[in-house]
Amino acid sequence: MEPLHIDFKKNFIGRNLELESLRKIGDSGEASIIVMYGRRRVGKTELLEQVFRERNLLKFEGIEGLNEKAQFSHVMNQLAKYLGDPLVSKVVIETWSEFFQLLAKYLQEGKWTLYLEELQWLADYKSRLVSELKYVWDNYFRHNPNLIIVLCGSAPSFMLEQVVHSKALYNRSQYEMHLKEFTLQETKAFLKKRSHKEILDAYLTVGGIPEYLKWVNKDSSVFLGLCKNSFMANSFFLREYEKIFTSSLAKNSNYRKTIEILSKERFSTRKALLKMLKMESGGSLSSILLDLEKSGFIMKYHPFNLSGNTILVRYAISDAYLYYYHKFIKPIQENIENGEYNENPIAAIKVDNYSKWLGFAFERFVRKNHMIIAKILGFSGVQYKSGVYFSRSTDKDIPGYQIDLIFDRADNIYTICEIKYLQGKVSTKVIQEFERKLSLFPRKSNKTIQKILICNEGVEPALFNRHYFDQVITADEFFDF
Repeated sequence: MEPLHIDFKKNFIGRNLELESLRKIGDSGEASIIVMYGRRRVGKTELLEQVFRERNLLKFEGIEGLNEKAQFSHVMNQLAKYLGDPLVSKVVIETWSEFFQLLAKYLQEGKWTLYLEELQWLADYKSRLVSELKYVWDNYFRHNPNLIIVLCGSAPSFMLEQVVHSKALYNRSQYEMHLKEFTLQETKAFLKKRSHKEILDAYLTVGGIPEYLKWVNKDSSVFLGLCKNSFMANSFFLREYEKIFTSSLAKNSNYRKTIEILSKERFSTRKALLKMLKMESGGSLSSILLDLEKSGFIMKYHPFNLSGNTILVRYAISDAYLYYYHKFIKPIQENIENGEYNENPIAAIKVDNYSKWLGFAFERFVRKNHMIIAKILGFSGVQYKSGVYFSRSTDKDIPGYQIDLIFDRADNIYTICEIKYLQGKVSTKVIQEFERKLSLFPRKSNKTIQKILICNEGVEPALFNRHYFDQVITADEFFDF
């Protein structure tokens, strides 16, 4: 058996916690099953191949669109190549149990990693593969203390429902890993020589997805790289959208419809989604929303002072690329495909509109990184609840009103944050806007209000001299954590 050869990648970036965890599993001296999932392009394959490259690695990858019978034929072809025996590809198997038992003969001793990639395609979105793996694991695989089986997929809902929560693998030395996008600090390491502004703009636009960052980093500026790979015929970001739905969300057209609805607004309520999807109130929408959340494509949020069961729950797109695609690529997709911007791709996007859109993306980024804010302000050791503020009355009287970020602290402080992402410094106009928001906030008499401004370019001298905000946090400070 000739295992897969993977070259060492000396410029592999980040993933330090994941690397440490995977190495500990590999050195544990116990047969183990690792279940890894995460959105498409997040870097699962590269991480797994790099960390297990010095072991005997066998990788079997599912093929999009093939039924189970065709997947059987495909994995036998792969096995024939590892064995150097073309006749193996002629062997017809009818169950996954047959395939795993055949493999078990070669994996009885030694440091082996059996890596099943794009598991949802291999399994044809069915539970049979995992169920039959259970028998072979119990009777064969687990007897080699140096064997690791990796079940990896880019359809998080399938991986959770059919693998992580499967009774078949319950309590069988199973490790679950949800690989998420790069942090801002990892993105900085990945984009090396770029300025903080370019790094943050890239992060806000396409997220911390390694493959996406690679494409925006291909030109003299991030903005030019983004435009060339978005607005030229057959460009990467133009084509990527369809592939996301193929790999992660193929089984129900309402996934795509929900994303399209949310793309037109900053947020939507469950009631509004039901109406626009023309669905009855019931479990179907709940399942769709939960799947989209698990995939990291949308988020739900509610007023910080209410529970998650409130009818005031709002849903919004959380995936940066999906948000960007619907705002700037989809409206002119036909023009792009016709090559209208091939000569001058920057002409496809209005800088003012892009800058304004980055403001909304920055708000989401700041709320997501509330722990960094707490560290910067020195109260990370204090218990707190954080989130946005809006209410039934503000929803009715001032649609769209919300306070960007509030910390309700156990030390009787409300830390209330105004978030601004502008092309220049923040002026004194922000005071009137902030005061209006505060006037609608139901402050408790025993709580002190701490006023914080979070912005990208700092403040004008006039605002600084007013000493209105207790502290100003700039975007540069996020790079220190």
